[in-house]
Amino acid sequence: PGVTPWDVRVLKKGNYFRFWVNGKNYWIHSPRGYWDDENDDNYQDPMDGFIGIIAEKEKIESATVKILGWLQELGKPVIQLGKSGSWNAKQLLPGGVVKVDDTYYMYFTGSNPDLLTDPPEGAKIGVAYSKDLINWTVYPDPVIRQGKHQTWEELAIYSNGAVITPEGEIAIVYAGQFGTQKAPSWGGFGLAFSDNPLGPFIKSEANPVYKHEHVSAHEFDLIRTNDPHRRYLMFYAGYNPNPPSGPSGDRGYLIYSNDLIDWKADERNPVFHPETLDNWDAVHIRPRSLNRLGDMWFLWYEGCNNWKPTTKPNYHGWFDTVGIARSKDLIKWEYYSRNPALPGLGNSTRQFDNRWIGWPRMVVKNGIGYVFYTGGDGHSIGVRKIAIEKLTDWDSDINKMIDLLKD
Repeated sequence: PGVTPWDVRVLKKGNYFRFWVNGKNYWIHSPRGYWDDENDDNYQDPMDGFIGIIAEKEKIESATVKILGWLQELGKPVIQLGKSGSWNAKQLLPGGVVKVDDTYYMYFTGSNPDLLTDPPEGAKIGVAYSKDLINWTVYPDPVIRQGKHQTWEELAIYSNGAVITPEGEIAIVYAGQFGTQKAPSWGGFGLAFSDNPLGPFIKSEANPVYKHEHVSAHEFDLIRTNDPHRRYLMFYAGYNPNPPSGPSGDRGYLIYSNDLIDWKADERNPVFHPETLDNWDAVHIRPRSLNRLGDMWFLWYEGCNNWKPTTKPNYHGWFDTVGIARSKDLIKWEYYSRNPALPGLGNSTRQFDNRWIGWPRMVVKNGIGYVFYTGGDGHSIGVRKIAIEKLTDWDSDINKMIDLLKD
């Protein structure tokens, strides 16, 4: 649109493309169009490829190519599925991480719907431990199981937040489901304590300790603060049927507590909204990992757009992927200009997390952010690394690019 000159920027990350023309942004999901056959990996865009620029009537005044070394990829999962027939043989989802002495403990969700029991075997919470955040040992048995029949957590439980209390206990907050496998419902958030990171964990008699106003709420992070008036904060994804902007969908909500049992909602909720109204995260956003770095909060979140190609009305829509935003007060947010920051990378012959990326969780160690996530349709847990110095100075690359374009 318009007349020359056009300022065009193109961003390619794995299967995700975004591009800008004179400041207005657009997006492409897998430009080779693999929705024509979802199960054929040949339709997916490869990690290696070419981006060309053709000017048929005008001339190209300048062009700059920059490789983004922002996140280091590891080609294999760091936590693998359990053996066939085990409780965690079909899906792994990373949850809260705590450090005790020199060991890190990750509380993850594991499931195996092939285990046919009555009641059915649903998702449970397990634990893996590591000293270096790369080599993990999985504790063989679940540390928290779903609740009894006809309770709010009878079907499945999902690990989300974990903290160490001032008394030295490990506290895990999780989301529970009830109903049936075909039509599950979210029952609220539960709390469990242990004085040993490997358990046993005792569930609070006050469970569920919180229920979202519109019922459906699940993914979140739990933070212990230094504020004596609200010792804990939780940032969760709750469904909003009438958000201030955009279609109905998941939004970010803040709640506070002094004891992990009694929670108070922020009066400004929902406080986190999609970055775009017609782009990669236009419908759902789900807060997943919150980190305080200096005077800023950094949030890794899932985004989803339910756009469907007109030629495929039954297509499932845009796969979930991961972006990042930052804020000084958890209310006003700035989105990373090159979101999605953590997409799937190329076809499955090259990368296990080729299509779907979700449940991000960042742990900081020695100036490096280890971003854990589920990839490959929830089958395994991977990690990508980023230098915190680059994360907290995320404007520098784009400013250098703009200066080069001006030159």
